[in-house]
Amino acid sequence: MTGLCQMLSPMLVFTTDEAWELVPGKETASVHETVLTPTGFSISETERTTWKELLALRELALPELEKARQSKQIGKALEAAVMFVGRDPRLESVELKLLPALSELLNVSDLDFCFAKESEHDLRVTVSHAEGKKCERCWHWEADVGTNPQHPTICGRCVAAVSAVVDRSA
Repeated sequence: MTGLCQMLSPMLVFTTDEAWELVPGKETASVHETVLTPTGFSISETERTTWKELLALRELALPELEKARQSKQIGKALEAAVMFVGRDPRLESVELKLLPALSELLNVSDLDFCFAKESEHDLRVTVSHAEGKKCERCWHWEADVGTNPQHPTICGRCVAAVSAVVDRSA
């Protein structure tokens, strides 16, 4: 909590001062009177490699997204469905459970992979317009928008989030 308040204090001056009042064992009256202590942030070599590969895949997809934007196939990245097709050692080294993080890095609504060990091509990227409707809450294009009668304009993921907040406040 101390480090978080210190890091955010230049940007959220009043908020961090209010949060600082709740920090146990503080030695100063204001977070702005403290000296930021560097925190040793380290990640494993496996994590470093994984993120390096995810970012390399992102660099491969970004030019294709831009081409789709310029050709008016999509307006914004969130309107896109991206598919990686072919073979590439980068995909083999990345854990499959982490691949959805790539859709967040690309800021697209749909991401798919078509792995082919015997592919004639190296890895290539195709971009199309995402299917479904635009969710008013998260702006993702999802097929399940409108399937909940209580929330006809949001996707299933957002329905779950909104319902959890409503249930907690009730």
